[in-house]
Amino acid sequence: MRHTLLFAALAFLALAPVSAAQAAPADPFTVTNIPVDASAASATEAQTIAINSGKARAWQMVLKRLLKPEDIAKVPALDDVALTRLIASYLPQDVKRSTTRYVAKMTYAFNPAAVRHLLRGANLAYSDAQAHPILILAMSPRWAGRSPWAAAWATPLYSHAALPMVLPYGDALDQATLGDTDVNTTTWQDVEPSASRVKAEEAVIAQLNVSGGQTIVKMKRLGLGVSPPIPDVAVPGTPPGNLKAAAAATAAAIATYWKNRTAIDYSRRNRLTADVTIDSLTQWGTLLSRLGMIPTLTDVAVNAMDIGMARLSFTYVGTADQLRDSLVQQKIDLTQKTAGGTYTLTLQDPDPATTTAGQ
Repeated sequence: MRHTLLFAALAFLALAPVSAAQAAPADPFTVTNIPVDASAASATEAQTIAINSGKARAWQMVLKRLLKPEDIAKVPALDDVALTRLIASYLPQDVKRSTTRYVAKMTYAFNPAAVRHLLRGANLAYSDAQAHPILILAMSPRWAGRSPWAAAWATPLYSHAALPMVLPYGDALDQATLGDTDVNTTTWQDVEPSASRVKAEEAVIAQLNVSGGQTIVKMKRLGLGVSPPIPDVAVPGTPPGNLKAAAAATAAAIATYWKNRTAIDYSRRNRLTADVTIDSLTQWGTLLSRLGMIPTLTDVAVNAMDIGMARLSFTYVGTADQLRDSLVQQKIDLTQKTAGGTYTLTLQDPDPATTTAGQ
């Protein structure tokens, strides 16, 4: 009787729609603190000119967040009317005005659906993934809580960027966790305690080396999902005079790397089928909920269901590595037991009262 009731409940949940993804903590479609300043014959005219003047700059900032640098020039040119249609709302702050002048700092919120439609229509891969903070482990050559190389990163220019890059606290707890950091052998599990303290979901080791009159920054990403190598960065000169330049070049390389890893080509659509072992109603609901948090995964269907198992299929866009990356961010593993064989979805942290899905 218990199994029959569980099966009925699971079947009901299978018919329920998978919820849409929640808004990203760092919204790439909203641009803040755009300074505007205009003068005209009247206060109203000056305000209109000023607000319109900031739209194009805000649009360029959104494109820099979403696109690879080489793709920005491929975006169709927009006239003022078309650009205005992309903007969902705007908000002026710190307003100063006179009878002929208007000065303010503007926030422009672009319509995500409209922007995505435009970029997909232009066949451009873009990244609107959640920009969670990245922990920067500045090593020169070893990690230290206080060092000139770490100090070069201690600025809002990086910590408050669209892709936030933050330092560890550098206290005794971090010293115990990070003191033995090694660019070749350290893993995400080694640094995760320090990363979680600053709400970072991945880390980059940035090791400073001097060779032949220039500074080489060797990098390694640590985190869940796929981690292709990050190219080294070379900066002319030697420390300490070039540390700010080295930090800027390294930050730019990390941002490009992150964008290349997360930019989705929406013309690439694939269908995947996977088996799931079900041990509780809670576990099944958790899996469906997490799948619904992935914006590049759609059309989830339950192809078959029996007591203790289900077979799901879904459509995803982008590459298989990007799919795995997205699933891992939701604490779901995707494995293929044999080449060409069936796939299995497994919850990384099932409910304590249950066993792991997909085993």
